[in-house]
Amino acid sequence: MTQQFVAKASIESPSGEKQTEATVKDAGNKPNDHYKSRLSPLRYKIRSKCLPIVRKETEILYSLQTKLRNPILDFYFAWTANLASHTFYVLMLPLPIWFGAGKLSRDLIYVLGFGIYITGFLKDYLCLPRPRSPPLHRITMSSYTAQEYGWPSSHSANATAVTLILFFELYNKRQELTQLENISYNGGLIIYYVSLIFGRLYCGMHGFFDIFTGSIIGIVVFLVRFKFGLVFDEWLLNSSRNDSIIGCLVTLSMITIGYLSMIHYHSEPVDDCPCFDDSVAFIGVLLGIDICNWTKCFSNGGSVEELISIPYKQDFGIFKSLIRVLIGIVLVVVWKAVSKPIIFTILPPIYKNIGIYLPRKNYTSTAFSEKTTRQIRSQSLSNMNHESIGGEINNLIRDVIDHDKKDEVGPENDIDIYEMLDYQQSNLKNRNPPKEQTKEKEEPKVSGVFKPRFDVETIGRVLVYAGVSTAAYCGFDIVTYNLGLGA
Repeated sequence: MTQQFVAKASIESPSGEKQTEATVKDAGNKPNDHYKSRLSPLRYKIRSKCLPIVRKETEILYSLQTKLRNPILDFYFAWTANLASHTFYVLMLPLPIWFGAGKLSRDLIYVLGFGIYITGFLKDYLCLPRPRSPPLHRITMSSYTAQEYGWPSSHSANATAVTLILFFELYNKRQELTQLENISYNGGLIIYYVSLIFGRLYCGMHGFFDIFTGSIIGIVVFLVRFKFGLVFDEWLLNSSRNDSIIGCLVTLSMITIGYLSMIHYHSEPVDDCPCFDDSVAFIGVLLGIDICNWTKCFSNGGSVEELISIPYKQDFGIFKSLIRVLIGIVLVVVWKAVSKPIIFTILPPIYKNIGIYLPRKNYTSTAFSEKTTRQIRSQSLSNMNHESIGGEINNLIRDVIDHDKKDEVGPENDIDIYEMLDYQQSNLKNRNPPKEQTKEKEEPKVSGVFKPRFDVETIGRVLVYAGVSTAAYCGFDIVTYNLGLGA
């Protein structure tokens, strides 16, 4: 199979237009001049220092993968990678809220949100590729993940931060648990962490450099949350108890401006990488949960942990608890299904009528686009299809049935083609050094992939995901209370 792919790419992708056209959507794998002409001197210099590290690790990872691979491990690590997926977080993060642990859920949302943002920022800043394929096999159930840059590993950052949060939570409750429960829970966390970290190496998705940096980021966001989280929460939530309307508005404005500033200053990638979209989604979740918690504490006394938690009674039993979880999931799924078409129906005409000006070379904002509002709505919805819970679950089921999707090598997707050609050319040059150095045709110097920071699609995504956390928190609280399933 691999030899067929290599032969095909060698014939169809010599130096020429076909090769360029086939790799338009690559992330981090285009020729060197592509990045030199688009990155700032500082970004390009750092990238040039880091790229040999990524390249050098390939043979080590290939040797590791070759020695360890077997069908059972392929299946295990492909599946466990989903424990750090977009769908998993959307469905799992609200669970502590629904069972009375609002503080825990807030901690998890914060470390994951800022972990995704920092890793996404750095991915787009240096535009470093994933390890070569070939020779590595990429074992994945999500082609969406393979479209991102490689360094640093967001899976590692998320797994590290989440594991540390949960370890700390277990440590605080160690006296309430039996010895067997302590051993079981801590052992489960260790298995979870090792599966995600080592799985990225085994699956050929990341190198040691990616994993190490991602883990450091996870430790940093945990320590910041651990050290300053309560101070920030007290400031934010106590401000809602202030009788001054102006004071309340100032606090909400500061929160909103702070998160929008994170969107504004997110680094701009050279290739079409979806990291920015993920960052925007989590910023929306953070904005929604902050406003919900702020509203819950409005004019109420008590500790922060008590106020941001939705009460849960131990005597609800299994049946009522399952009903509560079902209600929460339905609220989240319904919101995502209903909100996107509504938001992207309302926003485009508003932008066009007000004439919101977003100046940018090679980019036409919605306000001055010749596309109809219907066309803009359709495009925005299609760009968010990969973020649909139902769509992701359907893709997951399809990939499970289609086993070949788990084991990709060679140019089965855009991101691999340049990697493979570069690998072939490097080996060829080592065997037959060229007598003359021909000058490569320079690409036109144009701007990189601009993400429309405050245009319809970005603001729409913020609203959708702010609504997700609102539905999972405020919506859940209201519905369960009125159904007699609240406390």
